[in-house]
Amino acid sequence: MSPNLEQIAELKGHTDRVWSVAWSPTGDVLASCGGDKTVRLWVPTSENDSSEWTCTHVLEGAHKRTIRSVAWSLDGRQLATASFDALTGIWERGDGGDYECVATLEGHENETKSVAWSSSGSLLATCGRDKSVWIWEAAEDNDFECLSVLQEHTQDVKMVIWHPTHELLASASYDDTIKIWRDDDDDWYCSDTLEGHESTVWAIDFDKTGDYLVSASDDKTIKFWKSFPNNNQEGMDTYRVHPKWKCVHTLSGHHSRCIYSVSWSKVHGRVASGSGDNVIRVFEQDSSSQDDINSPNFSLVTSVSSAHGIADVNCIQWYPIEKHSNWLATAGDDGIVRIWRFVE
Repeated sequence: MSPNLEQIAELKGHTDRVWSVAWSPTGDVLASCGGDKTVRLWVPTSENDSSEWTCTHVLEGAHKRTIRSVAWSLDGRQLATASFDALTGIWERGDGGDYECVATLEGHENETKSVAWSSSGSLLATCGRDKSVWIWEAAEDNDFECLSVLQEHTQDVKMVIWHPTHELLASASYDDTIKIWRDDDDDWYCSDTLEGHESTVWAIDFDKTGDYLVSASDDKTIKFWKSFPNNNQEGMDTYRVHPKWKCVHTLSGHHSRCIYSVSWSKVHGRVASGSGDNVIRVFEQDSSSQDDINSPNFSLVTSVSSAHGIADVNCIQWYPIEKHSNWLATAGDDGIVRIWRFVE
């Protein structure tokens, strides 16, 4: 039997489009956010029945406009929200289990598009329509200090994501590029610019090693990038002593409209994409290319058309750990969050 995706649950409660979903680090809770200015937290109603989910919390009141992005801290006690009201909210779970907005980060001139915690939990990154990327440091008592404002993108910055183990940041932009950011004694700078997409780069994700990056674009392609270290055998020029990123594989012809989201499983290595063509697709690395680290090939293994009816698929996220690593969560313009199971 060929691999397929089966829907196992529909999570209804948002009253506007759902922009983003994020699993907690342990996978116990799924957070969703959207145009109704709320974050909803979902858990399976029963350990033995994944078809029924309960909304345990609704986080609201901190933002005046759409919440575009939501991200969990490493310990799962805090959530960060990025909103079109230009603010970033920090929510903390108290001893009683309820969440409270304990800090509001101001600085972006207009819509904040994405927020992400570093693997150490000490840094937060935000980006926005004002073409900037901000790096924040978490201090005691929910105090956040801005370490750097990075303004090398020439257009709206759509997404930021941290390397899975290092304090290295990637950002994707309307200027068709991806930038890699590093710090030198708290002096953050762009160490590489990844060029190759012909339109807006909407989404990016690292693989579990952090040596590869996947990107999704309005040009309807998915690109895979590899980091080549300094003094590499391939003769790639590097910046200072830092790795140089190069596109090593491109997937095209699989989506007919803009690809808004991409997720690279940290458990089994499959890549999932969601698009404005209402389709979700899953790709797997060819076994014949697994030994060739410089030329990985990915092929389509399954897809679902009309995954959210006639609505765009705005976000797709693999479950983060082994327990339910074959689960996918998607968010759509139809205001619904869906849970899928990849069946081999």
